[in-house]
Amino acid sequence: MAQRKPLTHHLCDYFFPHSRNNHCPNLFSVTSVVALALAIIVFEAGYLVQTKVVFLKTDFLASVLPGALVALTNQDRVALGLSGVTENPLLDKAAQAAAEDMAANGYFAHNSPDGKTPWYWLDQSGYKYSYAGQNLAVNFTDSENVETAWMNSPTHRANIVKPHYTQVGFGTANGIYEGKETTFVVEFFATPAEIAAVPAEVKPPQEQVSGGQTSAIPAQVLGSQISTQTPASPNWFARMLASPQRTLANILTILLAVIAISFITVFFVRGRNQHRNVIIGGALLLMCIIGALLISSVVSGAVQLN
Repeated sequence: MAQRKPLTHHLCDYFFPHSRNNHCPNLFSVTSVVALALAIIVFEAGYLVQTKVVFLKTDFLASVLPGALVALTNQDRVALGLSGVTENPLLDKAAQAAAEDMAANGYFAHNSPDGKTPWYWLDQSGYKYSYAGQNLAVNFTDSENVETAWMNSPTHRANIVKPHYTQVGFGTANGIYEGKETTFVVEFFATPAEIAAVPAEVKPPQEQVSGGQTSAIPAQVLGSQISTQTPASPNWFARMLASPQRTLANILTILLAVIAISFITVFFVRGRNQHRNVIIGGALLLMCIIGALLISSVVSGAVQLN
């Protein structure tokens, strides 16, 4: 009975040029190139289905986004030496109501067309706070892109890294904005008021606007303490589902690196006398990867903040 070849033997044949494969890695064979091209198409199709159908037609995003954003928020805060924030159900309720109002009425702003301020939603939820702030985002497909956009905006970053804040809440809703289907996300930061706080005069919030469509709003009021809940940190799979564009980019970048390393190795072994399969196969795979990255970038567009 023929001895079974070890896995390292097959990997070497597939990725590296040597005498057994006539100095042409099986990676660049017709069968391999077709299979990898189909895999890239499947990954891209999966990304499009997830962002254009699953996210916009179901509540799936609402189930995975808050946990991912809490984890990313705390990651940024801890990196700056700050304590993390915990998710609060009443803040979630206020954020969800604000997101649904924007989706139902087709606006994207801190104040609604009929005059409701961010603090209206907090009052309606029953959350009593001493400090509060709100971040908004729309036209996104990736939780990491949202967090990066907020951190790159001075006013939104100020909310995320404000030491006073101890709690956070998120809400998402699907609707139409500027003529296309999109997802609205609302983030509330807050510090609950002390239990025996003496009622004080409510100070009107001051809006801060910083270039383009970015703003963040702080406010102060006193009330009663409410309970908190510490969310379970989302596992890697949940974070991956909440960041489909980043996940796709990571997969394609790894594939690109593998192809580049294999091609460079062949070049050093054979010099300019390259196999046709290596040149054509490598070029086709490169075109597929770049095309997939460009399509996902165009589809995702730029995150809009408020």
